[in-house]
Amino acid sequence: MIATAAGVATKGADSWVPMLVMVGAFLAIVAGLTIRGRSDATAWWARLVLRPADSLQRLTGIPGWAAVTVGIGLYGLLIAGAGFYSDVSWHIALGRDKELFTPPHTEIVLGLTLIFLAAVAGVAVASLSKADVGLRWRGLRVPWSTIPLGLLGASAVMGFPLDDLWHARYGIDVTMWSPTHMLMILGASFSGLASWLVLAEAGVSPRRTGWARGVHVVAAWLTLQGLVASQGEFSFGVPQFQQLYLPVLICLAAGFALVASRLVLGPWWTLGIVVVNVVLQQTRLLNPSSDGLVQTRAGGIYVVSALVVEGIALLWGTQHRLRFAMLSGLGVGTIGLAGEWWWNQHAYQPWHASLLPDALILGVIVAVGSAVLGVAFGSSVAREPSHGIPRAALVVAGVAVLAALAWPFPRGVGRVDADLAVRPVAGGKAEVTVRLDPPGAADDARWFQASAWQGGSLVLAEMKKTGPGTYRADRPVPVTGRFKTLVRLHRGSELMAVPVRLPADPEIGKAEIPAVDRHVRFVNERQYLLRETHGGAAWFAVVIDGLLVLVAIAWVTAFAVASQRIRPRRASHDPDGALHAGVDVAVVGVGAGRVEGVAEAPAGVERR
Repeated sequence: MIATAAGVATKGADSWVPMLVMVGAFLAIVAGLTIRGRSDATAWWARLVLRPADSLQRLTGIPGWAAVTVGIGLYGLLIAGAGFYSDVSWHIALGRDKELFTPPHTEIVLGLTLIFLAAVAGVAVASLSKADVGLRWRGLRVPWSTIPLGLLGASAVMGFPLDDLWHARYGIDVTMWSPTHMLMILGASFSGLASWLVLAEAGVSPRRTGWARGVHVVAAWLTLQGLVASQGEFSFGVPQFQQLYLPVLICLAAGFALVASRLVLGPWWTLGIVVVNVVLQQTRLLNPSSDGLVQTRAGGIYVVSALVVEGIALLWGTQHRLRFAMLSGLGVGTIGLAGEWWWNQHAYQPWHASLLPDALILGVIVAVGSAVLGVAFGSSVAREPSHGIPRAALVVAGVAVLAALAWPFPRGVGRVDADLAVRPVAGGKAEVTVRLDPPGAADDARWFQASAWQGGSLVLAEMKKTGPGTYRADRPVPVTGRFKTLVRLHRGSELMAVPVRLPADPEIGKAEIPAVDRHVRFVNERQYLLRETHGGAAWFAVVIDGLLVLVAIAWVTAFAVASQRIRPRRASHDPDGALHAGVDVAVVGVGAGRVEGVAEAPAGVERR
């Protein structure tokens, strides 16, 4: 299995062109909206802020402050996402980069900054237009939904300099799930949820106009994509944590995003989003890595889970929220997981029966827990006065999800020896054979592969059994140039490896490990996967880990407060749980070239 993308320039990640195109397009859009917009504000800077908001409101019917917030935030997410995929692809195919501000790194920072600025712009427009929303202090009006969005953007931007400090102390760690990386990834990933809350606070019903429906659908899709982002450990083919994480993360994303989408958008829209998502995946439009070195393969397709959620809503309805959540979670964690099992038979690391029963048990737990949380979130987006979930159930659901995420975290090493045989063939490759001691060491392996990376591409080969305790790679693997080639064994909670060949690396003082026959013991695979890392002061890691915990608590608190604050006293709903059309709070009216705050209450709710 060779993970490369054809027809794309190998040096694409070194090019500034993609970023400049996206930035140029953004500036052109802003300029066009500014020229088209109207405002009678006296200060030039106020007119500069209000005119794009006025243009967006008249174009979409969405309140100006919300349109500006969502527009800038989602565009920032697009830029950051393109940089992220390009950067991960670069590191897997080519190893470490030469400087800090590479084009992908710059894209990431610029995109994260735009997410933060989206919240700032929303506050500025809401304050200048005197929108009837949010927290007020004198002339300042802070929409509740901009608080979690601003926290996400600010903490994600903060992760970039912290990541540079992390690498300076501990070396280059080519892994997604380091604390500083997760600060940036999750900060961007959850911005889709915050944007959805922005629409809710603005009272934008998905049934009001085509634009409103479209933006809600995009927010729902990005909520799913945000929860999928952390699966990149597996999507790029070099996971460094237990394989059990992938079914758990799939069930979490499906349980939360699909249930919330069904409540907000109504029948069949969730299934439509998932089907279109699969089409985009297969046409590679969701693989925006500009270098084309390593192509991602989606960890989940979510079609079966979406059918399960739609079926449960059809048969039992959504009025009884806790029942809907429990049944949906149970269906996602069983029938939905079976669909993902079929899909992952052809993953970079295929799923085997050795994942059972752990994947099923944890999948059900996390799917039910995330579905309960998804119902609460979806009810907030639908602006229901109550989500119908007891507070105790929300606490239990949150604890269950956290426990399921913590369970697969340990990474141990077993006592396994190997006689490694390397037979060179043409093209700088070699056939690799391994004889294990004990002979049954790989009988229940979750994966047993030869893996070559950072030599220009990613090459994976399954170790196939040829006799008692003897395995041979099902294809030759590279053993020349910059390729780092390992045999990786993952069984239960153990992840270990032996080197086939590693190049000399004078910059970090590492000698070559040649591709020769040898007797060797399996060791913790991080010794070779993270070859550039080194020891450092333990206190810094403790500080960063503690900071990540505090930031996560701040995120959860901000989302909880915003979700609660944007709820109206009363609301009217369809029997299937979708929001009625007569909702548009704080619609920005345009009259005589002037932006004014106009409040229109939801159906059945008195104006304030």
